[in-house]
Amino acid sequence: MKWKLMRKMESLGNYDMTPEQVKKKIMEYKWEVWLYRPYGFLPTYLMMKACARSEFLKEGIDGEFPASVFDSYYWYSNHELSKKAGEIAGEYLKKKDIFTLTRQCEERHKFAKQEITRLLNDEKAEPLVLFARLMELMRPVNVYVWVAHASEEYYMPILKSAARKYVNAEDIDKFIGDISFPSKKNVHVLLEEDIRAGLPTEELQKKYGWMKARTSAGFGPGYTLDEMEDLRQEILSKKSEERFTVSVPDDLRQLVGEVRELVYLRTYRSDALFDLYFTAQPIFSRVAKLLGVYRLDYCLPDEILAGKAREYPISTAILQYGDDVVVCDSIFKPTAEDKKECIGQVAWGGKVMGIVKIVQRIEELEKVKEGDVLVTNMTIPAYISAMKKAVAFVTNEGGITCHAAIIAREMKKPCIIGTKIATQIFKDGDVVEVDANNGLVKKL
Repeated sequence: MKWKLMRKMESLGNYDMTPEQVKKKIMEYKWEVWLYRPYGFLPTYLMMKACARSEFLKEGIDGEFPASVFDSYYWYSNHELSKKAGEIAGEYLKKKDIFTLTRQCEERHKFAKQEITRLLNDEKAEPLVLFARLMELMRPVNVYVWVAHASEEYYMPILKSAARKYVNAEDIDKFIGDISFPSKKNVHVLLEEDIRAGLPTEELQKKYGWMKARTSAGFGPGYTLDEMEDLRQEILSKKSEERFTVSVPDDLRQLVGEVRELVYLRTYRSDALFDLYFTAQPIFSRVAKLLGVYRLDYCLPDEILAGKAREYPISTAILQYGDDVVVCDSIFKPTAEDKKECIGQVAWGGKVMGIVKIVQRIEELEKVKEGDVLVTNMTIPAYISAMKKAVAFVTNEGGITCHAAIIAREMKKPCIIGTKIATQIFKDGDVVEVDANNGLVKKL
């Protein structure tokens, strides 16, 4: 595949560099595997476009994310560029605090959901006209994906420095994880509350059905009525757990309050985005039928708008540098051949053995039995039932305030996060030792 510099949609960024110049700039940095995301190229490309300063400015935020790389389902990071993003975030957080940014994200989500619902009832509109409007509605929420990430790069060093006053160096990560538990309720908590309040299954499906599609960026199937009823019965069969709380030193209250808001925003921004994609599925289906493609999410938005969509292979890379976004053949090849162990960050200590169960989609949760080791890219609230059965959790990604770390501390189960390659090294049925005292997982 030849280099391809995607032409901009009317509402998106400016282009100053050639594709070759973008690749050259990207290759000047050392990139490491950051996240594994089996998302299609449509949602990924829109995320990349949202890194640009021009997109931040449309949200009244004087910021940007300098550069990013997505290649064959893997996101890559560079320490220097992430640090720069944190410095930029520090500047805009002085002008627009994290609470204001969260409110803006919530407002964009609410408005977009209402508009998409209205579009679904417009049966006379041309599919591509509806698609163009969808792209406009998705754009703002994508910006907050990077706002949250950059803000985390700003806050974490400050909080770690402040924590040294209260705990030893080896306990800082646990301390931060404990005090950073979000004050606001995430969607899983709201779902459980609605179930215990007696909301009918049909209403639960309508309100929360999209959660099953979260691991496919909203393009997969949602909960069926039967699945939602099973989830309802499962939650009702278990005792309601108290929310995680921890005492915060007085002089850290303001900082911790901001970090808790950030942790909430980090989950909310992706939930909002995937909710919108899921809601818009009927429109995507109309467009796919019109253009004769099977998976619209594996196409690129500019080509869809031009009526010439084609599905890109998994071995495709998307490179972003400033306002420029380039689509090309794969440039990185992450491998884990012959490895029998991996290391990561300890979220909760302990040492256990168990049988590996790889979970990458919600429909795979039923594989996890009592005493298994849950190995996944990342956990989300919908994974709670499997996490209760598992003897330990191992994730490719995540930090000390991620969902897996929070739940591990609540359940007091060994947990190692941020291994980057656990799902590549291990497979279902492997017997492993999870040494969460030293951050090591090894095949036995």
